[in-house]
Amino acid sequence: MNGPKYDQIILTSIEVFSRTNYETATTALLSKEAGIAEGTLYKYFPGKKELFLACCRHIEGMLIERYREIYEETKDKPVEFLKRVANSYLDFVTENPNRRKFLAFVLNNTFDDDFRAELEQFLKQNVGATERMIKLGIQKGEIRDDIDPTAAAWMFVGGYFTLILIAEIGAPEVLGPKYMDSLFKGFIKAE
Repeated sequence: MNGPKYDQIILTSIEVFSRTNYETATTALLSKEAGIAEGTLYKYFPGKKELFLACCRHIEGMLIERYREIYEETKDKPVEFLKRVANSYLDFVTENPNRRKFLAFVLNNTFDDDFRAELEQFLKQNVGATERMIKLGIQKGEIRDDIDPTAAAWMFVGGYFTLILIAEIGAPEVLGPKYMDSLFKGFIKAE
């Protein structure tokens, strides 16, 4: 049931959730901010949690689409792929403060089984893709062969989420290409 109204609800809700938080964002507030009747909100989503999870999937979809485009351009160049994905995530974090705050909330609320499951699915997808590229990099001689691809993938993806924390606590000097380059020094073969 996608369409302009659905998209309007999602985009507005991301903004509201990031400005208030999940607990204080009522369906009345969410529908008011979206410019719709509360009953209309329920036509699209059974409740606030389902709307929140749809917002998660929207943000995840945006990121995955960015990564897919990079993959299509760099699928045979694993180190370039990893660097471009990391820089794309950095751009996303710095250019989208509301979406960043939204993701920070999800990261801090893994005690909720539904939020945790959504985050876990997204992380596993990212770690899996990253691990495959690290293994390809090892095969091609671009990445050190003495590292564990699974552990490196988890550390790499974890670095993305560290960027959210850095941005939220106000350490902008770290939010730059120099930070991204430092992520790679530990496992890329010296040239």
